[in-house]
Amino acid sequence: MTLKNSILAAFAAITLTSLAAEAYIIPGDRGPAPIPRPEEPLPPYPGDDFGNGSGRQEQKVIYLSRRVSNETLALRQLAGIGENYRGYTVESVIIEIRGAGPRSELALLTDGRVEESVYAPQRTVLLRPQYRAVIGEDFRSLQLDVRGVVDIQSVTINLRDDGGGRPGRPDRPGRPGRPDRGEDVPLYVSTRLYGNDRLDLTQYIDMYRYRGYKIQAIEIDASAVYNVALLDVLINGFNQTPTIQVSPYGQRYTVRPQNNVLGQGADSIVLISRGDLDIRGVTLRLSRY
Repeated sequence: MTLKNSILAAFAAITLTSLAAEAYIIPGDRGPAPIPRPEEPLPPYPGDDFGNGSGRQEQKVIYLSRRVSNETLALRQLAGIGENYRGYTVESVIIEIRGAGPRSELALLTDGRVEESVYAPQRTVLLRPQYRAVIGEDFRSLQLDVRGVVDIQSVTINLRDDGGGRPGRPDRPGRPGRPDRGEDVPLYVSTRLYGNDRLDLTQYIDMYRYRGYKIQAIEIDASAVYNVALLDVLINGFNQTPTIQVSPYGQRYTVRPQNNVLGQGADSIVLISRGDLDIRGVTLRLSRY
């Protein structure tokens, strides 16, 4: 047999062997079956503000695109946040600004109470509620107060749904040992104090309802009319803090009284001013004694 014939015979044998092997392969057989992957765990139930999840997020955008001058914008109405959003938490409000006057100011209000404000805003402004802000529980009215002239492009309201207070989704029972976060009681105070003036806050408090509650903090939203003004906070005639220097830029000042219970040692809460200043809101943070 010649070399050429030997090579051809070898290739023929290899081909016949391959065809015979393929004839015994079961159709669809591609080796061992893959090992099934374990099912991924379900995501946790949307949590609360104690770190057990963040809940479902939602944004409501108001495309304003106009100049606003000394106006209070009703954000819930403009964004279409109706009663079906009861139980949602307002996490923040973002304002996109094209331009603003040098003496302009923006303030986020809940039921008329100033949550946070910024003076001479520029570009993107982020305002947050200072405490828990659940629609229908902690407040009903959400507003943006504009002082001066501001060109507003848009307003974005960031909401979080933790599943509480909505139809068909009952609140989860409270957990034992949760700390008393207190209750914020807004006093609808809006007035100007001139020179050596005084303001008795007791007339704005429902003493019958809150008698026996401890005052954790007194928050005062104030701004001086000219330069700097001075403010003292007295409970039953005793000063509760060093004299506060109030700036003209509009800030929130917090006073933390010691062991003062409404109707049981705290029967009179008075603000004493030196210099002209505007009081735009006062909030009491109370807890059960």
